[in-house]
Amino acid sequence: FEGKFFSGIKYLPMINDRLYLISDDKISEIYSFSKNTKTPLINIGRSMLEELPINIPINGVFNSHIGIFGNTGSGKSNTLAKLYQSLINRIDNIELFSSKSKFVLIDFNGEYGTLESSFPELCQSIKLSTKKDGGKIHFGEKEFWDDELLSVLFSATEKTQKPFLTHLIKSKLKYDDDLGEYLKRTIKIMFGTNPHKETVNLLKSLIPYFEEGDQQKIIDELSLFTWHSGQDKYTHPDSWLDNTTEVMQHTQATYNSNFNVTSVFDEIAIRATLQLINSVSRNYVQYDHIYPLINKIIAMSSSLAKVIEINDVQQNNKPISIISLKECNQSIKKTIPMMIAKCSFLEHKSSDNKIESFHLIIDEAHNILSESSVREAETWKDYRLELFEEIIKEGRKFGYFVTISSQRPFDISPTIVSQLHNYFIHRLVNENDLYLLKNTLSTLDAASRTLIPTLPPGACIISGTAFHTPLLVQIDRLAEESAPQSDTLDLENLWDL
Repeated sequence: FEGKFFSGIKYLPMINDRLYLISDDKISEIYSFSKNTKTPLINIGRSMLEELPINIPINGVFNSHIGIFGNTGSGKSNTLAKLYQSLINRIDNIELFSSKSKFVLIDFNGEYGTLESSFPELCQSIKLSTKKDGGKIHFGEKEFWDDELLSVLFSATEKTQKPFLTHLIKSKLKYDDDLGEYLKRTIKIMFGTNPHKETVNLLKSLIPYFEEGDQQKIIDELSLFTWHSGQDKYTHPDSWLDNTTEVMQHTQATYNSNFNVTSVFDEIAIRATLQLINSVSRNYVQYDHIYPLINKIIAMSSSLAKVIEINDVQQNNKPISIISLKECNQSIKKTIPMMIAKCSFLEHKSSDNKIESFHLIIDEAHNILSESSVREAETWKDYRLELFEEIIKEGRKFGYFVTISSQRPFDISPTIVSQLHNYFIHRLVNENDLYLLKNTLSTLDAASRTLIPTLPPGACIISGTAFHTPLLVQIDRLAEESAPQSDTLDLENLWDL
């Protein structure tokens, strides 16, 4: 051994060579992954065959991308919680830890609230809900009015809708003009020298955002305008609308009304609609390319306003955030993790960032990393996967590390799975999942792969760059008060049988 175990075959056994039974002490040395006696380790369980304690290094595991895979009921939620609870318990200097690192756990099913109760001084739990009033993710004004962020929020297409949002942001930041003045300018332009038949209907779509007392007057006023296809212009029963003065005479109620803006998403919807009217009237954009974006903004505004708040007030700076999406609709469940990943990665890469390590933990990762989703546009699916593939490929250089947990690894992009450094593999029985692991995990040998379908609950195979040999480990089960809320319902107790 020479005091340290080296993996690989140095000599092949020969016929009549002596066979030695290795001692537990020597096996423990094989299972030791410390570079020296001062290397910090955390205990996660015991080896399945020898029942020896397994300690894994903090360096090599937590400064890497981690994958935790296993069918439902196999113990992967316990493994995820055990890993990070053991890490937190190992921290001595909490103040230094809090100032240097940030952890964000995306919790799709509300399983990990116990982490906050176990470490209240380090964790904050944010329970988002689109059904009732709940917690909110906070962004500063400068962070929010960003074309990258809004592109993620509203699934903007790269070549047409994203440039439109970029122009909207530039206009907002450069002028930040009063929406009432913006409306007045827009009315003059839309009835100017280059009218388009879509613009009045766009203006009508803003009626819910006007003061309630003015809405009926605006409806009555705009309903009198009709499109004359032969002359390519709007007409009015009382006027030919030949000049701006005539237009102003018949749009007084709309022209002099004020918007009732209740949230930043109302402002985005109003600005986007007014900008589309201006851009169409000037032939800058195709109406058909941008109008779907306006529809998405309006449709999502209500849900987003319930889970996002924009202000510049300093928020809680605890290093660990648990974001529960249990009570969110499907649209928000896809959008919020994308937004968090995109914004945190861009912020972490910035040179003035004081946080040196960022750890994004995604439970049920197949919900947002799936290649086979049929409920979204192909362009948006490509954009979503490209974002996470970029983070997986480039994040390590910037101290940005991702942990993903999933019961369906085959649904996740192979590019993402192959870029992970360390794996905790629980029982998987689906042939597609096993095939993916065979083709993407170079550190997993054939003998270990054959064990995966028969692993008992809580047992997993650990493999990766931090380990010189695959390990068969029974992960310690957390105490009930610390364990994730993912146990199977006990019907005998429920029915008092």
